Amino acid sequence: MSEAMSVGALRLAVIALLAVAAPVFGRRFHTRGEPAVRPHHSSRPVEFHMPPYQPKENDAYVCTGIKVSDLAGTDATVWVTQYRALSDADTAHHMLLFQCDDLTPQQRAAGKWECGHHGVCQNSQVMYAWAKNAPATKLPDDVGFKIGGTTQHKYLVLQIHYAHPLPAPDTSGVELMVSEKPQKYQAGIYLLLDGSVVIPPNTPVTHADVNCQFNGENTLTAFAYRVHAHKLGKVITGYRYNTQNQTLVEMARGNPQWPQAFYPMKHPIDIHPGDLVHARCTFDSTGRNRTTRIGATSADEMCNLYVMYYTDAEKGRSAFACMGENVPELTDALPANSDQPLPPNPLLEEHAKHTHKEDMYNVAATGSSAGAADMQSEQQPEQPELQPIGTVLNPDDYEPGRIAKALGGVQFVHNWGGSAHTFGQAVAVSVDLSGNVVVFHRASRAWSGGSFNGNRLRDTSSPIPENTIVYLRNDTGEIVFQMGARFFYMPHGLTIDHEDNVWCTDVGMHQVFKFSPRGGDGTPQLTLGTKFEPGSDDYHFCKPTSVAVMRDGSFFVADGYCNTRILKFGPGGGRPVRTVGRASSSLLGRPPALDEFNIPHSLTLLEDRNMICTADRENGRVVCFRASDLSATDVTINWQRSRIYGLAYSPRDGGALFVVNGPNYAGNKVQGYVVSVTSKSVTSTFSPDGNGLSNPHDVAVSRDGSAVYVVELNPRKVWRFNVAAGVAGGVQDPTVEFVKSPDAAGDDSAAPSLSGHAKLAMAALFGVPVVLFVVIMAVLRLRKRNQRRRFFLHNLNDGPGHRKTLDSLLGTKSRQGFEPLATQDLDDDSDSDVEEFIAKIKSRT
Repeated sequence: MSEAMSVGALRLAVIALLAVAAPVFGRRFHTRGEPAVRPHHSSRPVEFHMPPYQPKENDAYVCTGIKVSDLAGTDATVWVTQYRALSDADTAHHMLLFQCDDLTPQQRAAGKWECGHHGVCQNSQVMYAWAKNAPATKLPDDVGFKIGGTTQHKYLVLQIHYAHPLPAPDTSGVELMVSEKPQKYQAGIYLLLDGSVVIPPNTPVTHADVNCQFNGENTLTAFAYRVHAHKLGKVITGYRYNTQNQTLVEMARGNPQWPQAFYPMKHPIDIHPGDLVHARCTFDSTGRNRTTRIGATSADEMCNLYVMYYTDAEKGRSAFACMGENVPELTDALPANSDQPLPPNPLLEEHAKHTHKEDMYNVAATGSSAGAADMQSEQQPEQPELQPIGTVLNPDDYEPGRIAKALGGVQFVHNWGGSAHTFGQAVAVSVDLSGNVVVFHRASRAWSGGSFNGNRLRDTSSPIPENTIVYLRNDTGEIVFQMGARFFYMPHGLTIDHEDNVWCTDVGMHQVFKFSPRGGDGTPQLTLGTKFEPGSDDYHFCKPTSVAVMRDGSFFVADGYCNTRILKFGPGGGRPVRTVGRASSSLLGRPPALDEFNIPHSLTLLEDRNMICTADRENGRVVCFRASDLSATDVTINWQRSRIYGLAYSPRDGGALFVVNGPNYAGNKVQGYVVSVTSKSVTSTFSPDGNGLSNPHDVAVSRDGSAVYVVELNPRKVWRFNVAAGVAGGVQDPTVEFVKSPDAAGDDSAAPSLSGHAKLAMAALFGVPVVLFVVIMAVLRLRKRNQRRRFFLHNLNDGPGHRKTLDSLLGTKSRQGFEPLATQDLDDDSDSDVEEFIAKIKSRT
């Protein structure tokens, strides 16, 4: 064998090793090279790529993660001062870069994972976003995103949305300029997004409004913004309302059809604690003959405004989020031109379609290269004063309830008095022994992206001052009783048991409470968990979501957001007597086993059938176990590409489950389902006038099965539906699948077989030793010819410390024919996406 043939054989062996190991172990290759723009002093470029991935379907969301110290080559804290996308709009629909506390063991082992319906990472925060061939983004001098080292953000995760299949594997990524030199200011992202707007067909103007009160402790100086919508988005505007001098100023006005970069503000604008922030998205559906909702596919829409800011480097926070319309009075005070599009710009519109990687946007003040310390905030002209906040509609203004036409046996009650009330985030609903409708809401508090630091509530200084539990008459909807003031911090689940006792969960306190009927004297009869202390042992919870109570006093707790388990307790509480549940795997293509949960969000008892069922939210399914011992049953219902928020049960007409789904990436209609437990079929669907729900969070059914109630996070309402007797018919819904469950929960022998992706990963794992053997043998041959050192120096290095890319080894471009991947713009294991949509929307595909 000639020396040339030996060299060629070794080259092929090295290539094979890289191709096998990269997808399995998530290794990335970082190249040094001349950046597209002049770097900061002592800065250096590093590249973060997706391991080779070839999407086979439309709207694939894929993530890959890396430890900051591995990317930057140092254990010290580093500052990111510039971003440049290494992709184009023909390949990736858009990309998001997250800073994260940690990855799960499955994510670290997989290297890349499906993340449109599963989690991105633990405690994720967006730090960069790119779409439509946006050029590089350079921060002002003295400003940087602080990651790694002593910060909590030890990992970065790159999420790519591929809108269409690709003809070849893709390795798109992002180049970051990093520096160990401490910056004077810390950069961050304030994300405002809507997850509830419904855009009618052929409508020239539809608004989605998002606003919140800024609850941070340090002033933010906003200096750049990025807008994101899909095909119907015409303009997105942003505003800040100063509550001290009562002035409204425009922060942002962007065309989402232009390159979706961060554009500099004309002058930076300070956002003080207590100020209000607002985003308005305007859509034009002219020519589209269907209804459009928020979702992650290219056929859906999005409404996102990213505001980039800098703040105190030591005390400041790097992320805030705002979801939904929380201050409608601010919406009413917007100027008349709030939905006026920008003038046409052919250059930018052409740029959005084609790649121009040599461009860069400097997001310091327009027309200046000044650093953050030199940028002065602009005072804008005053706008009309806002009206007082907290208006509650008077139920007396509503006419008596009028029944709509039957929709598959379930009838929406128009103008029911209970729907006239405006609550805080309405999170739970139940029915007491007198038939009163009991609503649990968060009053003046909201769960947003900044409410928690990891799993701990940030603000524990004081409970919610207002009443959080409201009793409504089931006929007129008028308020008959309220309770819960100055007790709860972040309400979530509520159940009224067979003795009229009130059971509540609080995800901020990490506790479960049992009160006497109507709260008694306000002191809980039973308290489980340790206040403000999350944990996973027998005496702690971590963001518990729901309670279900049996007639013998035994009860179940869904310990949902962190521990992903269901616990059964005896009548007196104490230690749990049974437990089921473990975290779902996020490996590509692997469906969850029966006892693998991804946020067990709600519980309901089917006591006449000895069953307890849970809404396994992010896995998009209802799973039922035997109430006696939490063993498996034959009832599992999957909703394809959806999220299941709440469920309730009535034994009427042979037994029916009432289930509500939530916003989802697939664009499935958000509505209620009536599922026959006997026939295992969907007998009816329901929503107001059949138009769909927005952000339902819980559902309850009256004790006689004649009425169903749904509460929504936004709009913050409770709806009533009447149930016709004998709804035994069926409706065809292609998103619902009834599955035969295995006989025993947690039985690995009954678990689904490995998917093609998993089999490929296993084959690759076993193939690595073989490839290594080939490499070793080739090296030994070369050593005999005294060529090994010269060969490796020639083929792997251009010089000391300079490693070639995979492209240079192959002699080709590894990123040809790459297609876009779709991503959600917010991931948070809370209700904040919607409270996670979105938003986390994480239903199993």
